[in-house]
Amino acid sequence: MSMPRRTPLRFLEALGHNIFYLTLLLFGQGGAYLLLKPVIATYLAFSRKIHRNTAFYLKRRFPEHGPVRLWLDTFRLVHSFGQVLVDRGWLGLRGKARLEGDLLGAERLRELVAGGKGLVLLTAHVGNWQTALSHIRGLEVPINSLMHYEEEAVAKHYFDLRSGEAPFKIIKSDGFMGGMIESTAALQRGEVVTIMGDRYEGGPYAEVEFLGGKARLPTAAYSLAAATGAPVAILLAAKTGRRTYTINVWDDFYPAMGERNERRRDLSLWAERFAGSLEGYLAEHPYQWYNFFDLWSQ
Repeated sequence: MSMPRRTPLRFLEALGHNIFYLTLLLFGQGGAYLLLKPVIATYLAFSRKIHRNTAFYLKRRFPEHGPVRLWLDTFRLVHSFGQVLVDRGWLGLRGKARLEGDLLGAERLRELVAGGKGLVLLTAHVGNWQTALSHIRGLEVPINSLMHYEEEAVAKHYFDLRSGEAPFKIIKSDGFMGGMIESTAALQRGEVVTIMGDRYEGGPYAEVEFLGGKARLPTAAYSLAAATGAPVAILLAAKTGRRTYTINVWDDFYPAMGERNERRRDLSLWAERFAGSLEGYLAEHPYQWYNFFDLWSQ
């Protein structure tokens, strides 16, 4: 396997992360939060790319906002994302660091798992999703996460920064058959598989109404659930305070494929349920969706 190229930009990115890691070791989460604001303000002042990439979403979420308010929206969004990255580093580097939170709908998840068909947890790049998912307790079955994972990534996952195993098994989405064979096997064993439903990067998709336009969303999770008989639960996490979070079960359903000529319609209906849940989430937490891609022009 080839190693990533050490470009000057990558070197500077790694240097920035290492400065934050050192700050976390010396001054904790609060010290890193203080450093975050001037760093982000400087970044926004000199980078046009971040304004362009956040505008795909922000202009749809806040169509009435002019240039000044959009600049402030971008700051709030990037600052929120920065806090999530700081929390990730803090949890990894400080052995006693903890987040406190609630899982709203925990009993429903236990009911779905008890069916023995496995469970697809459909989530999104929202809130402190990674650390929140690791705090799910009481399901009594292994949790697998189908995700794009790079050991050499500059922005480390919190479990990469501490000793011991990850709190869930990672199934690499860029592996053989996109990780679908491993995910199918996990569901057939009655286990949980978490999948992101908000970012299309190739493969089957559905075009659904989302934030006032047609957006392209992946549908592999619904096909996987239908093929194995597993239910789908839409689970979205939100950062609610410096050291608190909530995870909410927004919806759940059992995908089942109908006739072959109706499958595209079925996939669209399930993707629309996910889009509706995500819209509801964004009405409550508009600065906690970390999507920097144009879902509407694909």
